[in-house]
Amino acid sequence: MIRRVRGERGSGLVAGVVILFSLTFLGLVWLARDVDRGISNRSTANSVAFQAARSGAQVAFATPLRQGADPTIDVSGAIAAGTDTATRLLERYDVSGTTQISVDAATVTAIVVITDRGVTVTGRATVESQRAP
Repeated sequence: MIRRVRGERGSGLVAGVVILFSLTFLGLVWLARDVDRGISNRSTANSVAFQAARSGAQVAFATPLRQGADPTIDVSGAIAAGTDTATRLLERYDVSGTTQISVDAATVTAIVVITDRGVTVTGRATVESQRAP
């Protein structure tokens, strides 16, 4: 009786299974890293948007407030303050993004968009300027 494969004791199957599991493991590590970065960037975008809206809402006209009137926001000052805050925070977080600030009466809304490695996330926050009791 002639043996067709001499010395073959399943090493090809073992090598194939090892390569398959190695590639699967590397794929999972890569996926977890990208998903984690996307979640982190979403949190960053929301945080930066909130701080930008907050700093914009703090730019209120002081004279009407001292006279007991409802707060009114300096539109150009709020946009400048919110944009400046967002720019500095994005630099600190070491991400690139765009900021859009809008002002409506005593409300400031900030929208921050971060694009990192082809993944785009958006953060949005609205802050209302109110008179302290």
